Amino acid sequence: MVDRIVDLAVRYRLPIGIVAGLWFWTGCAVYAGFLELPAIPQWAQDGYFWSAVAGNATWWAYLGPKVIARREELDQSRGD
Repeated sequence: MVDRIVDLAVRYRLPIGIVAGLWFWTGCAVYAGFLELPAIPQWAQDGYFWSAVAGNATWWAYLGPKVIARREELDQSRGD
């Protein structure tokens, strides 16, 4: 499973980074009141922010280090 994630993360590094950054910053803007979403329930607006927090925490605490370690392992096995 981690190998698939590594392959996708390496192949689509730039688009994933852009989407994750936009998701996080728009979530912060919505939560702070700088950006107003259409008329949706408050729990959905809060969920937008908290899902970005959960996604970033999962990446930085678990998936990111595994992806980096696996990518370095693959680079060493290729002789790069």
